[in-house]
Amino acid sequence: MSIAVVTDSTSDLPVDIAALHGITVVPLNVHIEDDSYQDGVNISADELYRRLPNQNVIPTTSAPSVGSFIEVFEKLGQTHDEIISIHLSAKLSLTHNAALNAVSELGSSGPKIKVIDTEQASMALGWTAVQVAEAIATGSTLEDAVALAKSASERSIFVGMVDTLKYLVRGGRIGKAQGFVGSLLKVRPILTMREGEAHPLERARSRRKGIARIKSLVGEYAPLEKLAILYTTDESDAQDIANDVASFAPDGQPVVAQLGPVVGNYLGPGTLGLGLIRAE
Repeated sequence: MSIAVVTDSTSDLPVDIAALHGITVVPLNVHIEDDSYQDGVNISADELYRRLPNQNVIPTTSAPSVGSFIEVFEKLGQTHDEIISIHLSAKLSLTHNAALNAVSELGSSGPKIKVIDTEQASMALGWTAVQVAEAIATGSTLEDAVALAKSASERSIFVGMVDTLKYLVRGGRIGKAQGFVGSLLKVRPILTMREGEAHPLERARSRRKGIARIKSLVGEYAPLEKLAILYTTDESDAQDIANDVASFAPDGQPVVAQLGPVVGNYLGPGTLGLGLIRAE
């Protein structure tokens, strides 16, 4: 029986990696003033980051509609017997809920579908979807895939060093990192995800020291099964980090991935980070 893998655009999966593993990516929505866009479809990350600092009206985001998921599931059901749909934290978005509602509306008429809340975002989510797709390609059952998705998401880690918390604050996604607000002058907050929300990890006294700390964290999290270096606007800094931590990547080549419009809307220009899965 064939199994399709679905995730959403907050996974920040590079297009070539999603295509390689046959992963269907459902886009979230970005709303800028009176215009609405689909994440990564008709607005690029670079376009958002160019516009973000100058926006008088704060851009917002929204989950895919239930109808969007129904359309995706019905189409995949024509060629697959089962589907596993793997998504970002339900505490950050209604995306997971929209997928569940789509399954409920389809009822028994469509393929068997399992929906997973990873309590993660960005490439911590993306790598979980990739690991599941890899396992399915080698013969895993849907039940195996669900168990792996839960295991991988528990071992996945997102780290982000932001230039400022203002984008998280104004977007309402500050989570447990609220304690950073008001205590920061020129330090760089380093955040992570715990129990589905943003949490403070550390403070770096400069961008240079923050980059050094990101590099050292890779070694502390090792051994790794997957590793991506993340950025919003500074690809060269991300590539430098990747070069320095390459020995920790399973194949010696960390993926360098740009944070997409939805995730980047809350982290802002200048963000650098990690998306990884620790070995069992």
